[in-house]
Amino acid sequence: MGAALALPILALPAHAGAAEVGEVGFTTLYYRERGLMKVVEPIAWLRVSFAETWEVRATALVDIVTGASPEGVSNLSGRPVRTITGASVEDRRYGGDVKVTKRIGDATVSVSRAISDEDDYVSRAFGLEGTLDLRGKQTTLAAGLGRAKDRIRSSDDAQLDARRDTKEYLVGVTQVLSPTALFQGTLQASRGKGWFNDPYKVTLTFRPGSFPLFARDTRPDTRNVLTGVGRFRQHVPSMRGTLQADYRYHHDNWGIRAHTLEAAWSQDLGDSWSLRPALRYYTQSQADFYRLEVPARPPPGLLISSDQRLAAFGGLSPSLRATYRFASGVTVEATAGYTYNAASLRPGGGSPGVETLRAPFLLGTIAKTF
Repeated sequence: MGAALALPILALPAHAGAAEVGEVGFTTLYYRERGLMKVVEPIAWLRVSFAETWEVRATALVDIVTGASPEGVSNLSGRPVRTITGASVEDRRYGGDVKVTKRIGDATVSVSRAISDEDDYVSRAFGLEGTLDLRGKQTTLAAGLGRAKDRIRSSDDAQLDARRDTKEYLVGVTQVLSPTALFQGTLQASRGKGWFNDPYKVTLTFRPGSFPLFARDTRPDTRNVLTGVGRFRQHVPSMRGTLQADYRYHHDNWGIRAHTLEAAWSQDLGDSWSLRPALRYYTQSQADFYRLEVPARPPPGLLISSDQRLAAFGGLSPSLRATYRFASGVTVEATAGYTYNAASLRPGGGSPGVETLRAPFLLGTIAKTF
């Protein structure tokens, strides 16, 4: 839904200059979970400004997913453990979005359209966004709305053909605090209704003297989310660097409360080079219906999921980005990072049964301003 609200999939490089009329770029993401999934995602984008008041942005991507997938949780060994599908998973997702913006005086109006297709999941979304500059562009107000219609199928269940409808609303403000400091705050609410179950996940429980109990992943048919984001930037001219600090809060009616803190320092090294070390910390509580075992007497309409993405855990993700800008207008970026999620990283401890996730990632980008 980020694309539906006209928010770019990636933080595209931004440049200033009267002669600039557009930019084209290509990015490749590589992500690998130890012992599990591998993702390669090539992304291409184009931005063109014309007639002084119009701008068009377009993005196209392919997700190539391979590896072994967590299928469920079983206590056959005496304690609940995650089970992995025996077959190798291979899937591709094709996606893209287009955003058209028109400036009218101190205001802009944007319309966007996003699509995403894979074998068992199809999504269509649109967005409408407006901004208004105040006080000589020292303050910018933003508002947006979006809607996504999703269709869910399963290669394990030919009868499954479910729908989900999500509406999103966004308000935000960007405030220039000084010639070298900037703050941006956004508040985003979404209301989803329809199919939220994962058709590939199950929970299997064995108890002495009774038959095994089997439960498919079953979640509420609504999800209401409230998200607040704050971003602060402080440039330090004497050090030729910029402090970047972000905070994100997530709250939903499934019982998940999540906090994300990220701090980074962007350091210029001469006229062409810059480095950006960063560290992100994440923590969340577990969903109300997260369970590792099926109750001995399952009640009708039982909500249950052993998907550890709904568990309580914490995570650390350090990264380092290097950027080189050529005089010809070409910019090259390379980012290396590592994601480490574990129950022990959450204050007070996480949910039982959470297995540590370790995943390195690489991101390479080349862009040309014209």
